[in-house]
Amino acid sequence: MLENLLSGLHFIAQPDFVILTSLGTLLGLIFGAIPGLTSTLAIVLIMPVTFGMDPTLGLAMLTGIYIGGVSGGQISAILLNMPGTPASIATCFDGYPMAKKGLAGKALSYGIVASFVGGMLSLLALVIIAPVLGRISLKFQTYEYFLLGVFGLTIISSLTSKSLLQGIASASLGLMLAAVGADPLSGVTRYTFGIAALDGGIGMLPAMIGLFVISEIFAQIGETDSEYVFESGAMDSMKISFKEVLAHWKNLLRSSLIGIVIGILPGAGGTIANLLAYDQAKKYSKHPEKFGTGIPDGIIAPESANNAVTGGAFVPMLTLGIPGNSVTAILMAGLLLHGLTPGPGLFRDNIGVVYSIFASLFVSNIVMVILFYAFLIRFFKWALRVPKKILLPVVVLMAVAGTYNIRYSFNDLWVLAIFSGMGFVFRRTGFPISPMILGLILGPIMESALRTGMMRSGGSIMPFFTRPWSLGLIALTVISICFSGVYKRFEERKKKALIS
Repeated sequence: MLENLLSGLHFIAQPDFVILTSLGTLLGLIFGAIPGLTSTLAIVLIMPVTFGMDPTLGLAMLTGIYIGGVSGGQISAILLNMPGTPASIATCFDGYPMAKKGLAGKALSYGIVASFVGGMLSLLALVIIAPVLGRISLKFQTYEYFLLGVFGLTIISSLTSKSLLQGIASASLGLMLAAVGADPLSGVTRYTFGIAALDGGIGMLPAMIGLFVISEIFAQIGETDSEYVFESGAMDSMKISFKEVLAHWKNLLRSSLIGIVIGILPGAGGTIANLLAYDQAKKYSKHPEKFGTGIPDGIIAPESANNAVTGGAFVPMLTLGIPGNSVTAILMAGLLLHGLTPGPGLFRDNIGVVYSIFASLFVSNIVMVILFYAFLIRFFKWALRVPKKILLPVVVLMAVAGTYNIRYSFNDLWVLAIFSGMGFVFRRTGFPISPMILGLILGPIMESALRTGMMRSGGSIMPFFTRPWSLGLIALTVISICFSGVYKRFEERKKKALIS
C-alpha cells in the first residue's frame, strides 16, 4: 500500500495532472454555484473532451469537477438562500441568516473549511479501508434501505421550527408526489390523471429549483425597500482562526463520518447526508434553539457531510463496480470509456489508475480552498454590489436554463413553474418547504426497497425486524424520535418559562 501511495504522490508532481485537476475543480465550482447546473451535468459535458487523454489525466479532470461541484453549491446557498445543488439544501438554513447578519465571509469560510475536512477524511477512508467498507456495504439489502428511509424521515422535526404537524403534512405531500409516474417495478403509470407529461414522474431537481430558488427570487422581489440582496454591500473578513475551527471538531468529525457512511450506500447521495448531518448536529448541540438563526455549526455539519460523500461514493464504485450516486455512475462510464472496468480487477490490473484518482481527490480539495480564497472572494465582493433588478433576472435565466438542461424537456419547465408557485405560497403562509423535498428524495428509495423486500421474503415483514442491520436502524429511528419528542417538550417548557 505504501508503494502504491507513493506512486499516487508521483502524479501530484506532474504539471499537466495538477493543471487539469485544477481546471476541473474550477468548472465544478462554477456549475455547482449556479442553481440547476450540477456537477453531473458538467461531467457529462466535459467527458467527450477527455476521451483522447491519458486515462489518469481524463479521470483527474472529471474528479476535480465532482469535488468542485459539491463544494460550489454552498456559494448561492449562503449568499442568496438558493442551494446551488440538492446537496446544499441544509446549508441555506444557517448560511443565509449568518450572511444577513453581515457575516457572509465568515459563513463562506466555515463552509470551505468544513468542505475541505470532510473531503480529506473521506479520502483517508477511501485509501485505507476501501475494500473493507465495500464488503460492509454489501450487507445492506432492500430491507435496510427501506428502514434507512424511515430513519431519514425522523429529520422532519429538525426541519420544522413551528409545527411538527405541518412538517409531517409537508413530508407526506412530498411522498405522495414521489409516487406520480411510472411504477418502479411494473412500469405502469399511476396518479397522472391522463397527463402524458407526468408519465416520467416529477423530477426532483426541477421541483427543488422551483421550491427553493424561484420562490426565493419572488420573495426578494417583494422586498421593494432594498436595492441589494445585502444592503451593507460589503464582504466581511473571511479569516477564521484555527481555534475557532477546533471548537467545532466534534461536529466536523461526526458529520464527516455520516457523509462517508451515506456515500458508501449506493443510491443514498449527498442530499440525504446534508440533511441528516444537520439534524444530528442540532440534536447533539447544547443550544439547538440557535439552529436556523445563523450559527457556524449549521453550516459546518451539512458542508462537511456532503463533501465526505465524495470519497465514500467511490468505495462501492471502485471496489465493487456499483456506483454510489449519480455522479459516480457517470464517472464509472468514464472509466469504461477508457477501457477500464471498475471492481476488484481494477485494483489488481490497474492500481496506478486507482491511485491517480486518489491523488486527484487530494489535489482538487486543496485547489478548491485556494480558488475560494485567492480568486472567488473577489467575485463575491462584486456580486454583492449588483442591484437585485439585474442579479435576480440573471439567476432566473440560469435556473430555467439549468432545469431544461437536466433532461432537455419542456415538461421539466412546467414542473419548475408549478413548484415555484407552490413555494411562493408556502413561504407566504409559513408552510415548511424542506420536508416536502425530503419526501420527494426518500419516496422512490423507500417504495422500491419496500416492494422488492416484500417480494424477496414472499410477503413476510419479518426480515425487516430480524436482520442485525435492520434492528440497528430501527433502534436509531426510535432513539431519534424519542429525542425529538423530548427536545420539543423542553423547548415548549422553556418558552412558557420565558413568558411567565
